[in-house]
Amino acid sequence: MIKAIKNFSSNITKSSMSGAVCIGGYIGWYLTVKFICEKSLEIYGTSAFYDVTNIIFGISLTVMLGVMLMLMFHLDFEGLLGHRYFRVVPAVLMAESGIALAFTNADSFGVYSVITGICASFGAQAVFSRLLSIRVSHRLFAVAVGTAAGGLVRYADHVIYSYMDMTRGIYALAVLSGLLALATVRSSGFSREQMPIISYSEASHKILLRNIPGAFLLLFLLSAGYYFCLGRISSLGMEMYVPFFRMYGLYTYMSYVAAALIIALLVRFHNVTPLYVYGVCFLAITGIMLFLPYFSRAEETVFLVCSFAGQACFAVFVYIFIVTFAMDRQHPMFYAIFGYACVIAARLAADLFNHLLPVNSETAVLSVIAVLLVIGAPAAYSQLRKYGLTQESFEHHRALRELIIRKSEEMQLSDREKYILELVVLGGYTMEQLPDKMMLSRNTVRAQSRNLLRKLDVEELSELRDHFDRLLVSDGEQEKVTALVED
Repeated sequence: MIKAIKNFSSNITKSSMSGAVCIGGYIGWYLTVKFICEKSLEIYGTSAFYDVTNIIFGISLTVMLGVMLMLMFHLDFEGLLGHRYFRVVPAVLMAESGIALAFTNADSFGVYSVITGICASFGAQAVFSRLLSIRVSHRLFAVAVGTAAGGLVRYADHVIYSYMDMTRGIYALAVLSGLLALATVRSSGFSREQMPIISYSEASHKILLRNIPGAFLLLFLLSAGYYFCLGRISSLGMEMYVPFFRMYGLYTYMSYVAAALIIALLVRFHNVTPLYVYGVCFLAITGIMLFLPYFSRAEETVFLVCSFAGQACFAVFVYIFIVTFAMDRQHPMFYAIFGYACVIAARLAADLFNHLLPVNSETAVLSVIAVLLVIGAPAAYSQLRKYGLTQESFEHHRALRELIIRKSEEMQLSDREKYILELVVLGGYTMEQLPDKMMLSRNTVRAQSRNLLRKLDVEELSELRDHFDRLLVSDGEQEKVTALVED
């Protein structure tokens, strides 16, 4: 436990905390908007309208993320985010949607679902720009603490709403969610070193799409199954045990917060797969409990604690999975948003399927959970291991990147020479693969490679990785000697 606390404290930096605040503000705003919709529709006494609202929100969010991806094909979107005037755009949009939702009524929920979907897509862009600029070893901390902060906001929603009437409560929550967004959800932008050398406007559509990680398809399948089960279990629980679920958020949503804080305290970055296993196991417990003959107060509490704890575990897994497969690419924001779009599309598909499927087919829940438990965890584990998801490998990768930046400045390498160096050392590309990757002719790449090798005093491109590994070791030994002399 002492070691875990030391590890926790080592992750507390200004960068990681700013990332956690951004994530927490985004999740808190998202949950507050959903809560406002839920409470506004309670007066109609039916969940069907709320399901349709969720579907409209999912469609608008999916479409907007698709539009953002298309813009990234044609614009240097990451460079745009670096401008100080554009960093507050997500917060302004999200604040506007929170205030707009204060004036919703039954006839205009579709309009405000669309507005909220558009704002949520920009909020996601801000969250991932923060995560991708945080040190690798601090990303899990930022996501887990941010998830806990989002849960605290949802808990506060219930407290505030319980002390006001319906109309005043909705107005208060809408305004507070807007202020929350303005205070927390902003893009961090990208520095020159973090920006891609080749901008989106110069990138080929085929190249970008060809490099989409196949793991995102796995993420889509896992998310669709998970959210289908979650929606089915929630709807069945509400219909079968309505009296027990009226005050659920007020005293059990703290399990969501506790689970996220435990992850930040105890879980290391390379142990991401167990989070998925825990999330699905908690979900399985809630599914099995639905077949109890009746719910006592204690059983209801166990049901809700497992449900919320499972959602926290799965949410952390999803964010980290996306960032893992987006990082260290030439266009990290494009791939991060693409991964998030896969998750949103999966959730939309699950909502549609739940809305269309008859309620009495609850046996499908345990069937899908069984498939997830048997296939999902090993598949996620194999994908993450294949990508080299270890703390040591990521830190080594980061050290190599910093060394490349430093050597490029010392030797005054051109942008293209530095790009070749990054592709070969960090990406493992060969001479045959470089022309297609760089969208240049073979002769141009050969000429640039010869100049690079001459400046570095290396004979072959294939020797560059070993050369930089040796430089990294010698730099590390020099640092130790310097530290001993200073001591």
